[in-house]
Amino acid sequence: MFTIREHAFSDPGINKDACQAYVHPVGTKRMNGASEMQEAKTPSVFFAHGAPTLALEDTAASRFLKSFADVTSTPKAIVILSAHWETPGLRLSAPGRLRTYHDFQGFPKALYDIDYPAIADEDQVDEVARLLENQGHDVILDSEWGLDHGAWVPLSLAYPEADIPVIALSLPFGSTPATLFKLGRDLAPLKTKGYLIVGSGSTTHNLRRIAPQGSPAPDWVSGFDNWLDQGLAAGSIEYFEDLEAAPDFRKNHPTEEHLLPLFFAFGAGEPKTRPKLLHRSYEYGSISMSYFDFGT
Repeated sequence: MFTIREHAFSDPGINKDACQAYVHPVGTKRMNGASEMQEAKTPSVFFAHGAPTLALEDTAASRFLKSFADVTSTPKAIVILSAHWETPGLRLSAPGRLRTYHDFQGFPKALYDIDYPAIADEDQVDEVARLLENQGHDVILDSEWGLDHGAWVPLSLAYPEADIPVIALSLPFGSTPATLFKLGRDLAPLKTKGYLIVGSGSTTHNLRRIAPQGSPAPDWVSGFDNWLDQGLAAGSIEYFEDLEAAPDFRKNHPTEEHLLPLFFAFGAGEPKTRPKLLHRSYEYGSISMSYFDFGT
């Protein structure tokens, strides 16, 4: 048994489902190994980060993430909000090299050997902090946290060279879908400057109800995803005002922190663009590996 924070997790196998990738032009084009800078808007996306072992396993979700950068252009920088960095108030990475935080216990040594040496660029941190402050947010720069597995696992698959600056944003205690939607909306102007905005979590996340890898998703899991898809298609955050009224909400989310980053990415998206489901597969039966593009 493995533990992620206080939760139990097992590792009974590998899912070999097919990967479905979606092509979306963003940021800076890769041309024959070189970079050609161009002015282009980048999208806001939601990544499922799964278990830390996603970084090592060959699964449908890991293959999707590995294809993400290959079929898109390269962002100028990445702003990522992970479900695993919860804080009183809003925190932002301080400039400098971000530590790779192995915030889990009992996993294979190969996971602890992974180092993702991303840098938070000083000018970009200042730009993001000023934008937030101008929107009325109190921001604290944090030099200790770095990148937890909710951030470095998907980024290490999508951008393994760690050559794109990364700025981590914390999940404030007491956040709601509406407050995170607004936070995303306040950062949406960064997309015009080439920043990729990422919310990282899971649309279903009950580690106490996991099954052997490769097990089909039960109805209460797929049903919740269907409910979520309908709300996102409606394009209104009001749909999510009462999460407790969602079908099997607490069965899918005993605690809601893994769902909340979705609303951050939703808010940062393009209001007139219907969200695109880029990929969906299921791991351990109850873990939805869903990836959304909320537009530029």
